[in-house]
Amino acid sequence: MMIEVLAAVMETIPNPSSKTPKGLAGPRDILLGILKWGGFAIAAGSFIYTGIRMQLGGQGGRGATTAADAVAELPMKVVGTLFIAGVGAGILGMFL
Repeated sequence: MMIEVLAAVMETIPNPSSKTPKGLAGPRDILLGILKWGGFAIAAGSFIYTGIRMQLGGQGGRGATTAADAVAELPMKVVGTLFIAGVGAGILGMFL
């Protein structure tokens, strides 16, 4: 009973499609492309920096802690890159 009422209410709620305002399609796509490219460039630099930290920290001593910290940061960098640069442009494009 409750599900039927909820389904009826959901059918009556309007759901308009998104439309890009006239004149913004080109500049919007250029801006999102630049931001996405910049995000991937920063992520690539971050991976290179993590590799350098791991290499320098692998010599033992106090550097071993640095290497372990670098390895611990790597999964969050991958998730951040995939989510922010990959999915973020699509989400922004949906709202703009």
